[in-house]
Amino acid sequence: MKKLLVLTLPFFGLPVSAKSLPPILDYLPACAPVVVDSIYVEKKLANISNDKLVESSFHQVRLKAKDKRVDAAIITNLIQTNKLIVTADLIDFCSEDDSLSSTPTAYNQSSRLAEPAVTKPKPAPVTPPRIETRVAAVKAAPKPVPTPAPKRVVAPSNRNFTSKLMSDIQLAKLAAKVGQPSANVTLSGAYGININNSSEFLLNVLGPASAIFTLSPDTTAWLYGRDLWFYIENDKVQKISYKERALLNYTGRNFILYDEDFDNNWLIDDKAGYRDDVDNVRRKLNYLKKQSDAEYTVSNQRNLLKLDFSEFSSYNSREPELLLSGFTFHSRQYAKDENQIIYSQLNDDLLTQILLPTPSTPSYKLQDLVTNYVPNIINYSEDGSWEVLSKYIQVKHKDNAITKVKLSESINYPVETDEEFMRFLKLANIPVTKGEMTAHYKSDADVWAENVEVSKDDYQIRAEFTSEDDDAMLISLEVEYL
Repeated sequence: MKKLLVLTLPFFGLPVSAKSLPPILDYLPACAPVVVDSIYVEKKLANISNDKLVESSFHQVRLKAKDKRVDAAIITNLIQTNKLIVTADLIDFCSEDDSLSSTPTAYNQSSRLAEPAVTKPKPAPVTPPRIETRVAAVKAAPKPVPTPAPKRVVAPSNRNFTSKLMSDIQLAKLAAKVGQPSANVTLSGAYGININNSSEFLLNVLGPASAIFTLSPDTTAWLYGRDLWFYIENDKVQKISYKERALLNYTGRNFILYDEDFDNNWLIDDKAGYRDDVDNVRRKLNYLKKQSDAEYTVSNQRNLLKLDFSEFSSYNSREPELLLSGFTFHSRQYAKDENQIIYSQLNDDLLTQILLPTPSTPSYKLQDLVTNYVPNIINYSEDGSWEVLSKYIQVKHKDNAITKVKLSESINYPVETDEEFMRFLKLANIPVTKGEMTAHYKSDADVWAENVEVSKDDYQIRAEFTSEDDDAMLISLEVEYL
């Protein structure tokens, strides 16, 4: 150990070239990135210029990004009170697309607060970009791998329900029928949808939702993009909201494909846009009623529209700015605030077998795993569509035969602690650490960096951990049945 320490000391003393560090992005990636980690850097105010202090903080963000071995960093907030706090998302680009969109990040690498891109006229695309994005996602879906001979034993199914998951072809056909959506939000409606419109009308106007979740026996939440929610009760739209903190946490939102037609592009009454400041919004919408510093409303006899503002800071401002960050639109008769997703009930013993297969594990159908089915689906992710069975478990299936299963940290609020996730893993008899996983599969395990892979004729296992260490905790586990 002492020899190792002596050898590594000179390395830590070497200066790190800024060119070798992951960049801070000025524009959002064109393909929805994976947020590997969210960090913050805190510095006490010193007798140096704000420029130097921010430059030093941003350099520290890039150093942390390099430590995490990510592709880039996106600054999400900069707060200056009696100290300087910088928050950032550390991201990885899509595997085959590291291009950037025309949508600016909240703060660029010079720490300037970006002008809201939504206030600028949007050039008309040759073809509707939403259709193009989603059809392309379908084309990029991996081709099914032929089942090797001899065929594996298929366990009998003993439950009867119909999955709500649509095929890639069905999704593509529905998306192809939809034109460019209106991003306007008024007291009459939002994105061309009015209160009491049916779910069929919503589907015909905006196409398939990015995801649909069940909140109660008569209420579902349809998500478009990562933050635009339509709440449907008894098949009628009752509430529309745009919120970054709604049902899904960072993990859940990162599963959803970014959609430029719905994310950060809306206008209130065709005038005020995402991240306009309070004064600008009040000047454009002089009829707003102030409820608090961070909330303004406008209403009529039938509907209520609430505008939410959040704090964002720039290094050259002593006080954080309140910028328009979201809205909620609903009828006066609808006062519900349902925020809990209801999930299916699973056969826990069978779940463990499916997540930790052996060569003797038979093929299973969705009906074998699910004891009480509740429809929750993700239609558009980087890896196609998924059936969401619990806050930890997602599956793919073909003709109800399970082809892929994914275990991850909880996808919804409230955010769980590491201890709570570990407790679930232990109850499910899933190896918690990298060392436990390699010990479970022994010589079959292929270990590289923070990953463990197992490849067999009938299945492949990919597990990711928090670091390369043996005691690193499991982040995600994915099993593909071939």
